[in-house]
Amino acid sequence: MSNKGLMVLHIGPVQDFIAAARRSRDLWFGSWLLSELSRTVALEIVRQHGNDLNCLVFPAPNSLAQLESTEFNVPNRVVALVTGSPPELGKAVETAVLERLRAIRTDAYQKIKALFDETTASRQVDDLLEFYWASCTSGENYDMARQQAESLLAARKVTRDFTAVTWGSQLPQSSLDGQRESVIPEDAYRRMSPEQLRRAYGIRPGERLCGVGLLKRHGARDTDTQFLSTSHVAAQPLLERLTDQEATDDYLSQLMELGASEQELTTVSAVHPVFGRADGHFLFEERLAEFWDDEGQLSQAQRALRQFLQKAFDGRKPIPYYALLAADGDHMGKLISAQTTPIAHRDFSRRLTAFAGKVASIIAQHKGSLVYSGGDDVLAFVPLHTVLECARSLANEFSCQMSECTTSEDDATIHATLSVGIAITHHLDPLSDALTLARNAEREAKSLDGKNALAITVSKRSGAELTIRGRWGTFDARLMQLIQWHHLQDISTSAAYQLREFALQLDPENQASGELRSLLQKEAMRILRRKEMQGGQENIKNEVLQELEGYLMEEDVPVGDLANELIVAHLLATAQEQADVPLEQEVTTP
Repeated sequence: MSNKGLMVLHIGPVQDFIAAARRSRDLWFGSWLLSELSRTVALEIVRQHGNDLNCLVFPAPNSLAQLESTEFNVPNRVVALVTGSPPELGKAVETAVLERLRAIRTDAYQKIKALFDETTASRQVDDLLEFYWASCTSGENYDMARQQAESLLAARKVTRDFTAVTWGSQLPQSSLDGQRESVIPEDAYRRMSPEQLRRAYGIRPGERLCGVGLLKRHGARDTDTQFLSTSHVAAQPLLERLTDQEATDDYLSQLMELGASEQELTTVSAVHPVFGRADGHFLFEERLAEFWDDEGQLSQAQRALRQFLQKAFDGRKPIPYYALLAADGDHMGKLISAQTTPIAHRDFSRRLTAFAGKVASIIAQHKGSLVYSGGDDVLAFVPLHTVLECARSLANEFSCQMSECTTSEDDATIHATLSVGIAITHHLDPLSDALTLARNAEREAKSLDGKNALAITVSKRSGAELTIRGRWGTFDARLMQLIQWHHLQDISTSAAYQLREFALQLDPENQASGELRSLLQKEAMRILRRKEMQGGQENIKNEVLQELEGYLMEEDVPVGDLANELIVAHLLATAQEQADVPLEQEVTTP
C-alpha cells in the first residue's frame, strides 16, 4: 500500500444527461453510454497495470473477460490502487474514453439515412464528456486515503472549466434538453413528410436533435440493439393472454398492406410466441397516428385494430399504464466507510457486482426491460402485472448477496438493504416526467426510518397523483393481500374511493393522532361495514372487515394511506387479471 496511490475517477454528466430522453430508447442508451465510458476507465487502468485486476477496488469484476464485455455495467465512479504517475495515468484514461466515445458516435451516425451537420454534431459530442480524477498517497491507512481522495474529487468537480463553444449557432435548440443547437437541416422539416422524417432521422415532426440527441437515438450496443417502448411495456399484460395466431397474422398483414414496413413492425428483440417481434404500440389507437399521415389509411389501421382486439381479446383494450422501477442500496456510505482495507473494500465491491449480475435475469423473468444495473443502482421498465413481485425479488436478492456486509451505529447493527421506488404512469406521458416520479418514489422509500422500503407513486391522467410506502415484509405483504381481495371481489373500488374522500375531508395531511385518529378509524370501519363487495350483492365479508380493522387499529395504518393502498391494489389486480395470472401465484409471503 505504501508504494501505491489511491485514485478516484468520475465520468459525467450523469442525471441530467440520462433524464434528457423522449423515448425509452433514449433513456436506455444514455444510461448504457455512461456505463460504457466508465467501463472504459476501469479497463484502461487495468491495461496500464499489466492486466492486473487487483488494481481495481471498485468495480471488482471476476475476470478480465467480464470487464472487457460491453454488457458489464460500471457506475460512474471508479476507485483504484495505482502505481506510477497519476497525471500520466489520468491522461491515458481520458484519451481511451474519448476514443471509445468517438467510435460509438461514428457507428451511430453511419445509421442516419439523410444529411445533417456532422461536423457540428461531432463537436457537440466531444464537448459532452466530463472527466475528473483525484489521487493521494497513503501509508497503511486506507480509510483515510479514500476519504481524502473523495474530498479532493468533490473539490475538483465544483471547479468548473469554461471553454469557448465551437458549435454555437442560431438554429433551434434540441428538443431533448434545450442545451445544444439542432444539427438537422431546417428545410428537411418543410420538404419531408412525417413518415420520411421518422425513417431518415428517427424523429417526429417538429422534433429537433443535436449531435448528442442523434447519438442517443441511433447509437447501438455491440449486442442487443432494440429496446421496449413504454407502450409495449403497458401492453404486456394483454399480450400475456394472446393465443389467436390467425387474427394476429391478419392484423399485421393489414398494417403492412397499408404501408407499415417490416422494420417498423418488428422492433422487439424478445420474440412473443404469437405477436412475434411486433411492438405493443400497435395495440393503441393513439399510437397509430404516428405511422400514417393519410387520414384514410389511418382510419383503416384503427378499424383493423378494433377488429383484432375484438377477435383476439373479446374487445378488451390494453391498460395504458406501465411501471418505471428505480432501486438503490441503503446505508451504502456507512457500509463503505466500514471497509478499512483495500481487500475488504474489494470484497464489498464483488458482492455488489454479483447482485448487479443477477438483476438482468430477474427483470427478464418478470417481463421487464432493464435500463441500467450497476452496483446497488437499478432502473427498469416493468409491466404492471409483475412489478410488485419483481421489486420484492430484487430486494431479496440484494439482501442475500450483501448479508455479510454490516456495520454498527449507536449500538445498532446496520445491514445492507435495497429500497425501491415505482412510478406508475401513462405510456404517452413524457419520459422525463416518469423518471422524476420514479426517483421521487425512491426518495420516499429511503426517507423511512431504517429504510429497507418500497414506495409506489401512481400518476393518472384523471385524478390526483398518490403515493403509498412502507417497509418490506409488512407493507408489501399487506398490499398483496389487498390485491387478492380485489381478485376475489371481496372489496369494491368504491369503498376505497369513499374512504379516501372521507380522509381528505377530515384529515387532509394524514397526520391525525390520539383521539382524533381513533375516531377516524372507527368511522372508516363504519363506512366499510356498509359497503358491498365488488359484485354489489353482499356486504363485505366479516373476515375481510376484521383484517381491515387490524390494519387500522393494530398496525395503525392511517385511513388515507389504507384508502390509497386499496386504490393501487385495484390497479395492480386489474393488470394481473388482464394477464390472466393464476390466483395462487399472486399471493406469496416474504
